[in-house]
Amino acid sequence: MPMDYNKLRANLDASVVTPYIGPSGGTTLGITDIYQPLPAELNNTGGTSGVIMAAEAISWADWDFGVQDSETNNEPSMADISTYEEFGQYNFGGGISFFQPLMNDDPSNVLSVVKDLTKVDLDQDIAIRVDGNKSNSTPAANGDYISVFRTTTTAVENPFTPGESKRRTVTFVENGDFAHYTVVGPHTLVASPPATAPWAAGKSARILVTVQGRSYTNATALRFMSSDPNVIQVGPGGVYTVTGTAADTATVTITDTDANTSTTVNVVVTAP
Repeated sequence: MPMDYNKLRANLDASVVTPYIGPSGGTTLGITDIYQPLPAELNNTGGTSGVIMAAEAISWADWDFGVQDSETNNEPSMADISTYEEFGQYNFGGGISFFQPLMNDDPSNVLSVVKDLTKVDLDQDIAIRVDGNKSNSTPAANGDYISVFRTTTTAVENPFTPGESKRRTVTFVENGDFAHYTVVGPHTLVASPPATAPWAAGKSARILVTVQGRSYTNATALRFMSSDPNVIQVGPGGVYTVTGTAADTATVTITDTDANTSTTVNVVVTAP
């Protein structure tokens, strides 16, 4: 079974983490759709999106931004006889330390531009690409895996100890939704049922999904739905069981809820 994502090398360092920061998405600036960011937006093609690849401005040693523990709800139904706990709202945010520029209001300097984007009470989109060995010197491209967060800055501190570089630590809190490991650019889903007698009666296996030649089966945005559970039952991750008998037919619809795209698989049951 292929890997779902390109494997990270063991000695992961800052060079394979690509952070982007821009004004919070709208019709012209930032990332318009966090579930399908575009290369032109992330690369600020033509200077139209205002998004900056900010690795040069960030202190890796102080990095503390990402998805945090989700809230939990204790909401038992009338049928539950004991404590019932389920996951609630996701949380994300944290602190990022930025190096201070030598001069402020310098549009030619990344440190200065990032400082302007991360002042208190400003909204910004933060996108983070961690995709195999792609370094942060590689421009964003269709097919990259990336996480995108809508945030607001709530506090800025200037911790300075003699002997250390001058930097400012900015606290970001959630200001909307986030997309975890979504795919850059428009894309199509390609379904691959097992090659040998895939729909034999009683068989259990898994439908694999690829995007631009890379496995996407474990993406949380994927939804698998059977047109007839009496023929085939399919669950999260594409795991299925053929429940029908020879000559029964059904359709499995696979939808990427992030990108609003789908594909279908036709099922014709054969004898076991």
